[in-house]
Amino acid sequence: MIPCLNKESLKLLVGTADERYEYSPEYFRQTHFPQMMHRYHGSQLIAEITEDELFDELTEVDSSGNRVYLIFGSTGSGKSELLCWIKDKWIHQNVERPVIRISRSELNPQVLIKKCFDILGISLKVTIDEKRWDLLLKKPVTIINQIVWTTLSETLATDEEIVPVALMIRPIIERNVIEFTKQIERGRVKNPLEVIHREQFEDILSKTTLSFKIDYESFRQTISQKLDHFLFEGWDIGSLFKQISDHLKLNQIRPLLLIDDLVQSVNIYATELLDQLITLEEGNWDVVIGLTPGGFQDSKRGADLTNRIQNLDTIDDRVKKIWLSDESGKNFYSLNRNQVVPYMANYLKHLKSTRGYTCSLKCSHFWDCKNLVQSPVTQKEDIDVDLSVNLLPFNSPMMKRVYDAIPIGKGKLRYLILNSKEIIRFFLQGKRELISRVVPLIKREMFADHPDLLIKTFSEWYVFEGDDQVVLPQELLKHFKYEQGDLSVALHSISYQMPFKEPVTEFTIDIPEGPLEVRDWVEGKRVNVELLEPVRLGVATLVHDVVKGVTMSRPFTPRTLGILQRKEVSNRTRYPITFTDIEKCMSHEIKVRRGYSALEITNFQQLKPAEKAKLFQRISNEYDTARWIYQADTLHLLWQRELEQKLGITLPSFAYHLKKWVEGCLKISRASWANQIKSPFTQEVIHVSEQLYQDWFLLRDNMLDTVGINAVESIDFDKWIREYSPVKELEEYEIGERSFSVFLIGLKEEYLQYFETLSHTLKQTNEERSSLVHYLLTSPEEDNHLFASKLVLIHKKSHYEYEDFVAYSILEESMELREIIKKFSVDEGLREEVVELAKRLESYSQQLVSLLNEYGQYLSYSTISEKPSWGDLNTEKERYRVLIDELVRLNNCISLSPKLALATILNSAIETSEVLHLKMMWTHLVESGRKLLNRELVGQDLIHYIVGWQSIDLHSISNHVVNQTQKEVERLKLLKMLRSDLGNEDAANLNQLIECIESNKEIRPAIKRQLRHLVEHGYCTLPPVQWRKLLDDLKEKFPSLFKIVEIRLVANNSMNEKNY
Repeated sequence: MIPCLNKESLKLLVGTADERYEYSPEYFRQTHFPQMMHRYHGSQLIAEITEDELFDELTEVDSSGNRVYLIFGSTGSGKSELLCWIKDKWIHQNVERPVIRISRSELNPQVLIKKCFDILGISLKVTIDEKRWDLLLKKPVTIINQIVWTTLSETLATDEEIVPVALMIRPIIERNVIEFTKQIERGRVKNPLEVIHREQFEDILSKTTLSFKIDYESFRQTISQKLDHFLFEGWDIGSLFKQISDHLKLNQIRPLLLIDDLVQSVNIYATELLDQLITLEEGNWDVVIGLTPGGFQDSKRGADLTNRIQNLDTIDDRVKKIWLSDESGKNFYSLNRNQVVPYMANYLKHLKSTRGYTCSLKCSHFWDCKNLVQSPVTQKEDIDVDLSVNLLPFNSPMMKRVYDAIPIGKGKLRYLILNSKEIIRFFLQGKRELISRVVPLIKREMFADHPDLLIKTFSEWYVFEGDDQVVLPQELLKHFKYEQGDLSVALHSISYQMPFKEPVTEFTIDIPEGPLEVRDWVEGKRVNVELLEPVRLGVATLVHDVVKGVTMSRPFTPRTLGILQRKEVSNRTRYPITFTDIEKCMSHEIKVRRGYSALEITNFQQLKPAEKAKLFQRISNEYDTARWIYQADTLHLLWQRELEQKLGITLPSFAYHLKKWVEGCLKISRASWANQIKSPFTQEVIHVSEQLYQDWFLLRDNMLDTVGINAVESIDFDKWIREYSPVKELEEYEIGERSFSVFLIGLKEEYLQYFETLSHTLKQTNEERSSLVHYLLTSPEEDNHLFASKLVLIHKKSHYEYEDFVAYSILEESMELREIIKKFSVDEGLREEVVELAKRLESYSQQLVSLLNEYGQYLSYSTISEKPSWGDLNTEKERYRVLIDELVRLNNCISLSPKLALATILNSAIETSEVLHLKMMWTHLVESGRKLLNRELVGQDLIHYIVGWQSIDLHSISNHVVNQTQKEVERLKLLKMLRSDLGNEDAANLNQLIECIESNKEIRPAIKRQLRHLVEHGYCTLPPVQWRKLLDDLKEKFPSLFKIVEIRLVANNSMNEKNY
């Protein structure tokens, strides 16, 4: 099709600078694309640097010491391209200073040293055996084992210390070296060699109880030096490099050192070499180093060095950091979308020239090629025809699409060339069936609805941006064995809807990204159905926005969300969506066919509301859209019928009766008799019942469907909820935030417990309110009698139903409104007070009876067996209170009286005026007590009696009574002795005895006087002169009397007397 391109020419369409340079430096210069770099201060862009500006800066020398340029760029960003161009221009302009370039393919560190010494003309003091490098790659374990054992033997003293340490450390070092050698064999070193990382060393220490007498840094340094000695015959690379630096300073030589990729090129010594180069005063180098971001992050040592490079401002004057791409590789600063066409046109032009072809009128194939880029019908042509011809087999839009298809993170320059090479190879082969190999290499933002995959793909490749039609030339179709003329194909624009992207740089444009798998499926390819999720989610979102099929509520109302929804998920959506020819179709599902509609609906769920509305307006009249909505509506009706069958009642009926039932139960729970019982009707249940009711009967705000409400069938919902057993299928639905099954099971279980507690509480309440019935019946109001009859009816029931709870709650509410309960509570409290007072009265009566019994007053009282009537309770209370007060006064009065003194007086036969007055007062008190025991009030008399009683000195009267009684006893004893001594037992009293004494002539008058005084007064006083004579006479005449009398000698100032 294009004679100037063949398999041989494709060998020069390469992605690396070195391959082009090896073919021809001139070819490299012709196909080179100028590099653009950024320089930052922190995160602020401070300069855009061209490659020429960098070259001029390198050629100018205005300072001593090292100058280091760090070129940061992700893989394929053009680091090698830039360094190859610098070296070529350096040589081409005959710059006198030597230039040394270490490419990424030169992986042998021995070659690095020899190359530096040879180019600088320095004699190498050591013989380097290059076979040792090969030996290290072939026998890494053997050599490393020797180095480890030697190092440990120099570090530790005994085998007992060496062997266990070696057994733990040696496998780790071997693994690190083997991994490095594998990178060498693959020809690409991603991570430099680190014999042992600090993290690995510390991990060993943490997992053993052995005590290591080894310092990590010194151990690592010793092993690294021994590896150097093995490669460089006892020298290390640091010492050799220092020899070069010393020679440069001594001879005032300033070479340019170009290192393509620090990790790849100087692998083992990447960290050490960079550390030495940025020690600025140690040499006389100009160094340009390619660095891949993150290349040192695999070791702590490398990470520390990277942080030093990026964060230390002290080295920014002679260590400059320049970026070819951002760190992630998303944005490249050299080649942007607008530069792709001229760059590739120039590249292809010189590629064709290597075969001796020049795209001009001089070429015999020029007009044939021009027909491929120009249509005689409607196809546009590029403004610059020569440019269009040079681009063949591409055109400008196609070339930009190749650029757009390069994945993020891949180098634009490299992969633009490599992908273009594969596309040209496809054109050269001319086989239709190979189209699938190159389809991913070109971005297709247009969609051609054509049955032939090749024509469809070509249409999407070649169409100009903004056009909806393309004409494929006959020559192009003929090359792929199509026997037809120019073919016109219509196309549609595809607006894939993807998540929000970060703003792009000024050098790129935002090309919508869509899942290629969707397009592959639409185009008839076999695709894993899981990869069609963007279509599934888009269709689910569309039908849900229109139908809301998973919401179990009345349709065509302003309510956007329903409380009862189907929650079963199928392939991450709540709608069963299947793809024709991919999944086995079920009887009830939403089917998505292959076609442009599937592309349009892709990622519909990620659109903003305004964008959704715009897209829906565009696709609303399409057949597929209408079919999806119809199928979703059919599913909604099917799910509703299935749910109603599982419930046994219709959803409107369930919603209506649930709300009414909850309202009735709330009335019960708020009633005073049940408000202490924990109710299962939480705010969640109330909210669910209200929302479900509105879902089915609220037409719009404040407007209910009264016709629908009146048409609801009547059921006993309380009985239904207690007897219904939720089936497992209800778990497919959720109401509020809970599974519908869990909601009904929980509500049923809690309500059954609540029902049982209500029954027990109502029965207990009726028993407690039994006195209320009597109270109401004694009321003169007829309504109260009606209330009493209703209470009696409820009290007679042995089993209660929901209606009984509601009826009793309403009854109690009616009684509370008329304050009957309040009045009853007051009267009941008053009645209890009266009963309590009656008990106290009985207690005080018992106390009084006990007190009086002690003094021989045996009284009794009657007990109060009946509760007081509901009559005048206040009067009864007041009467009991007064009785208790009087009883307390009387009891206190009697109990405070001295018992012994009172008993002595009451039992004495002495009748003095004081004794008689006391006994009279006692009689009044006893009589008052009798009245009080008979529930009769005494009044003020009781106070008078108590005051009079408390004024009596009981102790004084008692003492007087005791003295009088004692004297009477002594006198009677005297009389007895006198009767015995006189021999006159017939004397009945004192007078007769005195007469007997007076009439006895044998007794001297003095004795008679003394005897009479003794009998009458209980003593006599003998005169001081005759007392002895009188005593002798008394002893003689009255011996019995003399034995019992007491003779006392009384002395005073005037005389002495004898008392008997």
